[in-house]
Amino acid sequence: MDEPMTTGRRCATAMLGLMVVTACAGGGDDDSSARGPQSPAFEPVQSELFSADGAQPNAWADYDADGDLDLFVGFRGRPNRLYRNDRGTFVDVAGAAGLADDADTRAAAWGDWDADGDPDLYVGFAASASLPNRIYRNDGGSFVDVAAELGVRIVGESRQPAFVDYDGDGDLDLFVGLRDQANRLYRNDGGRFLDVTEESGLGDPRRTVGAAWFDMDDDGDPDLFVANQNGDEDAFYRNDGGRFRDVAPELGMNQPGRSEEQGSVGVAVADADGDGDLDVFVASYGPDVLWLNRGDGTWENAARGGALAGDHHSVAAAWGDLDNDGLPDLYVGTFLSGQPQVPDQLFRNLGSGRFEDVTPVPMLGEGASHGVSWADYDLDGDLDLALANNDAQGTHPLYRNLLPPDRAARGLEIAVLDGEGRWLRAGATVAVAAEAAPPDGAVPFRSARVVTPGGGYSSQDAAPVHFGVPSNVSTVSVTVTWFERGERRTATVSGVDPLRFSGRWLTLRLGVQ
Repeated sequence: MDEPMTTGRRCATAMLGLMVVTACAGGGDDDSSARGPQSPAFEPVQSELFSADGAQPNAWADYDADGDLDLFVGFRGRPNRLYRNDRGTFVDVAGAAGLADDADTRAAAWGDWDADGDPDLYVGFAASASLPNRIYRNDGGSFVDVAAELGVRIVGESRQPAFVDYDGDGDLDLFVGLRDQANRLYRNDGGRFLDVTEESGLGDPRRTVGAAWFDMDDDGDPDLFVANQNGDEDAFYRNDGGRFRDVAPELGMNQPGRSEEQGSVGVAVADADGDGDLDVFVASYGPDVLWLNRGDGTWENAARGGALAGDHHSVAAAWGDLDNDGLPDLYVGTFLSGQPQVPDQLFRNLGSGRFEDVTPVPMLGEGASHGVSWADYDLDGDLDLALANNDAQGTHPLYRNLLPPDRAARGLEIAVLDGEGRWLRAGATVAVAAEAAPPDGAVPFRSARVVTPGGGYSSQDAAPVHFGVPSNVSTVSVTVTWFERGERRTATVSGVDPLRFSGRWLTLRLGVQ
């Protein structure tokens, strides 16, 4: 897990305070030009394999520890699938792995809850299935449902699950957002989950369909934004020592007064405006919302009056720098019942709060009614896109990004692990910044991401964070902030040249070993 690199690369490991850096020298080409924006180009991957209808959540993780990302897709009307990535070619192994549930699957989250070094999987169902959730323990690539013995058996409308270490004790706890009952929080106590919903204050009874964990106030511990449907107000829970308080009303982020037909759905978190802090996009039934973090404790809806302000009946969204120019772009999936070809939107980030719709034609016809997830599955440096459309005429296509090689080489993938090399840092903040001012006098590059916060459509990955680095930046510093043993911790590595890591992971081990 600590060296997820292909053979033929020279690797080195160094200790930096609380951080171990595993790096492999890559051969990426120089980005010899500073071309302007190009029209995005994608090609479908294994179209026949990814043609089945009924797909809903989709989530990436390296479940078999071979150094590339695999894809779980949940369905209604057919068995779920686990696509093993074999050097860029996918094979469905769900049946052999024990993950081929055939109930209406609404939620999926990867997380190493037992801290044994491989990611496990939470699967949640629709209320109509009348089935309790599954928590699949990963035993060397075979999965066994242990939810009953862990004490987590929820029958209801599972929506956003997330594995996150909310209390900083070194293991992953479990949050589950529910549309038909109060949300739940389970604390991981030595490999068994204890329901701490009431004492935590997270038992929100409103109709939750989306949620994302990240550090809203820069105190180190993860907070929680909750998106609620059917006119219910949204919530923003600040983490105060493991007790949560909804501060959305005082921040003006609760969206009161919506009709029963309106509400928030998917949540996507990234540094949308390049100021180094994290912002929140909310896909909505009604006008979509972009909450910009002003860095002084206030938030502003910056979608109004711009390209992101549309009322598209949006369900899911995900940020990803499709062209590696340093600005995160945004894919928004749209759903109207019985209309499988309702156009989605792929918005290119132009900077200064401006976006333009650059949706490629194929995605207009075969878009995402539900799952949206970016990942560099082929390790070429640029982000590829997995979609899921649950309509009877929909598909769940995987699109390979055809970014030119010099641009693709500007991608930087950072795998953030704990001190023992395990995927236990969900909710940590990763910030990158240029180490020298640009020669043209432009604003120095900086950006931030959060490690697997939950998002897309009721999904959570266990995957590296991706940054595009502008062509006028030679090296960057990488700073990670995380929560451990009840304290905010930070570590920085300097002198990172993205070309040295082109199409490979920069792996950071954070914390006590």
